[in-house]
Amino acid sequence: MKAFLILLFSFCLSNLYAQSFLPHTLDTSHAAVLPETQKNPGSFKVSHSSSLAIFPGFLPLCLDEPYHYENSYYLAYDLKNDFNLNGDWIVENIEFAIEHAEAENPQGQPLIVKLHVMSEYNHKTIIRDSLTLIAADTVIIEDTDSGTLKNITPPGVNIVADGKVLVVEFLIPNGMEKHNLLFLGANNLRYSDSTYIRAARCDIVEPVNVSQILFPESMLIANIYGQYASPKPEIQSFTVPGQVVNTEIVNEPDYTVKLVMPFDASLQALTPEITIPLGFKISPEIGETIDFSQGSVVYTVDNNFDKVSQSWEVSIVNAGPDIIGANLAQINGEVVIKGAPYFTLAIPVKKGTDLSNLAPDIMVYEGFSTNPASGSVQDFSSGPVTYTVSNGEDLSQDWAVSVFETTLGVDARSAPKIKLFPNPASKYIQIQCQNFKEAEIFDAYGKCLINAATNRIDISALSPGLYIVRTRAGNKNFTDKFFVVR
Repeated sequence: MKAFLILLFSFCLSNLYAQSFLPHTLDTSHAAVLPETQKNPGSFKVSHSSSLAIFPGFLPLCLDEPYHYENSYYLAYDLKNDFNLNGDWIVENIEFAIEHAEAENPQGQPLIVKLHVMSEYNHKTIIRDSLTLIAADTVIIEDTDSGTLKNITPPGVNIVADGKVLVVEFLIPNGMEKHNLLFLGANNLRYSDSTYIRAARCDIVEPVNVSQILFPESMLIANIYGQYASPKPEIQSFTVPGQVVNTEIVNEPDYTVKLVMPFDASLQALTPEITIPLGFKISPEIGETIDFSQGSVVYTVDNNFDKVSQSWEVSIVNAGPDIIGANLAQINGEVVIKGAPYFTLAIPVKKGTDLSNLAPDIMVYEGFSTNPASGSVQDFSSGPVTYTVSNGEDLSQDWAVSVFETTLGVDARSAPKIKLFPNPASKYIQIQCQNFKEAEIFDAYGKCLINAATNRIDISALSPGLYIVRTRAGNKNFTDKFFVVR
């Protein structure tokens, strides 16, 4: 027996004993699907296993029959190079196969699952000193788990940063004292890569590819489920150089994008600048020149697995003779603009306001003006005043502008809305809000460059770049950003 143990613990095949039990039947009706209570709609799977069938005796185990010593198995997932994942990835669930479990304790035996990350992987070796532990969880394996898949949810939010390699370790504690025997499920049906083992009692102190100990095709059966750290497909920004107002992006339920170009700009060959979450792609692609002159264009954002996808209807139109906002010192509510076929603007003011002597600021697209002029004194006491919006050439539209008294107080309403346009801008920006008092413009380093007492601000002296505008409206401050382009 002593000679047998010496032979057993020398570094050769007899060190690692793969016991062949009677074949187990794996219930594949649920094998590839997570329980609904745990599965996130944005989750998808990465795996080296092409099949969930357990082949008995395919995974080495360091043991002194009938119980095992400590064994660790490692699976490496090069998310960027092997799975085309570009972006931070959240590990949500891990499922793995159990070939055979046998414990003296009727409550079962422990298995520790660890999540590590490392910076580089040559697909040949795993060096423990290069691993950074991000999570660990202990799961109890019962004898009745034999021939099944176990599913665990690691504690916390476990993010594998873009470009990092995920390493999952399955650590089977020494079962000699507790009289435990545990074989994880494996087969030779794999897409790629290998299984690594560490078993110090059998002289394997660093992870070794199982192919080096005469198990060349062995692959531990495991599936890793997760999602991108920005799991929802989004269009975060959509701009075209020269546009005259902020892009309007509407998500659910409509999923539309709308922006406005100068009235004389061609829409036939536009190259939008688009921002989407890391790890997603968009079609048409970023940088692609598109013809918007024939109507809206559908843009679709999805991840590299096409598991999460959403489409937006993008329309780009020329500026027209429209009123897009209004402001008045006595304003006391939300202005209401109705376009075609009504072409009306209604401005609420405080009860008791003299309607015969008001000077509203009427906001229109760049290249257009109003008659009467914006900011000129008008008499609204007898009803609506007709404002003609025109570009001075062939585009013109009459609007009925009315001012009415209301007892609705500003403080009783929700927080005022701030609109800043155009953005990007080249000559000026205009701020639409209630009870405008002043605005300050800062550069990216926090230096105040402009202090304005009017809501239309000349920015022609600013260099191209990013700026911050702080607006004081009533007794509140609002901050926004805009870009200067030339």
